[in-house]
Amino acid sequence: MLRRRDLGLLLALLMCTPPSAAQRPKAWAYIGWWLPESWRSAPLRELDRLLFFDLKINATGEITERHGWPERWGDLRQAVQQHNLPLDLTLTLFEVSAFEQLFASAGATQRLLDECLALAGQDGVAGLQLDVELYTPVRSEAIAQYRRFILRLSKGLRQWSSPRSLSVFFPMGGASQLYDEATLQHVDHVVLQGYDAHWKGSQRAGPVAPLKGDEAVTWSKAVASGLALGVPRERLLLGFPLYGYEWPVEDRQLRSPTVAEGVATTFAPMPAGRLPEFPFDIQGRVRQHGATHDPASGSSYYQFKKDNGQFVEGWFEDWWSLDLKSHYLKTEKLGGMAFFMLGYDNGQLVNYFLERREANGVDGLLKPLD
Repeated sequence: MLRRRDLGLLLALLMCTPPSAAQRPKAWAYIGWWLPESWRSAPLRELDRLLFFDLKINATGEITERHGWPERWGDLRQAVQQHNLPLDLTLTLFEVSAFEQLFASAGATQRLLDECLALAGQDGVAGLQLDVELYTPVRSEAIAQYRRFILRLSKGLRQWSSPRSLSVFFPMGGASQLYDEATLQHVDHVVLQGYDAHWKGSQRAGPVAPLKGDEAVTWSKAVASGLALGVPRERLLLGFPLYGYEWPVEDRQLRSPTVAEGVATTFAPMPAGRLPEFPFDIQGRVRQHGATHDPASGSSYYQFKKDNGQFVEGWFEDWWSLDLKSHYLKTEKLGGMAFFMLGYDNGQLVNYFLERREANGVDGLLKPLD
């Protein structure tokens, strides 16, 4: 039994414990197979989790597109082990027809379970993330079988002496709800979709990752969805995009109607020819045309007019919007951020978040910079 004096000392020690030790927001980052060297300059020692993206699930339960995993990723696996950095594998499925076919078959579902457990048992793998994004209606029977699969997978991942982690990516704006409260109780973390409120095919230009506003996808709405399903705040992370979009638009009016499909933009310049689907970088656009912060959404944008008279509008996240979202993260006592995709910012935004977190602890993320 603790004596009064001992109890007083214990309470004093607890009160003196830096809040960042208990409440430090997590920093996760995705590494894309198409940027195989991006991890080499990343702050592996400061990150809390790295997620390899992606391994594709097909309709028969097989993982056929592995992008060289694990054979071509030996250096990465060795590096994360040296830095004691957990590495998860992200398994993706984006087609409704494949999802319904897969979970209508007991054999295919068992095959997928076996594949997942085999991957999780590989040396250097700390866990798995399920990234299932379906935005058109899905048969309820398939969803029910998917939820049962998650329960079986969660149980299987805990069979090792060092249990493997299980997280899910939680999409916003889908016609069917893939997850319920009972299922998410068996998941270690939930990464909420915090981006693509507007995308290349949007009818109007607008913010990619709004903090608030009328868009179907905002950070505040994503958090509300997670909390409504009983997920503890500290287990919720929000996806932060290191890319943006720009569109040809009708006029200079903000959030103008688009006249054609937009293009994706990386935050920092990329080596020529590395990412042809990202023809421009945000920093180059801003140096040439300037930028404006949008308090209504908590995102930033630029506008300009081409020599041929075509108006262009681009939206993105930067240091200012990262400060606002970090402030939101801390005031809401959420688990952290998941940066997508490592390398798109040449480390600038990720390092900025980590440096502020390390230098100032929790307080460094509580108040956004002016």
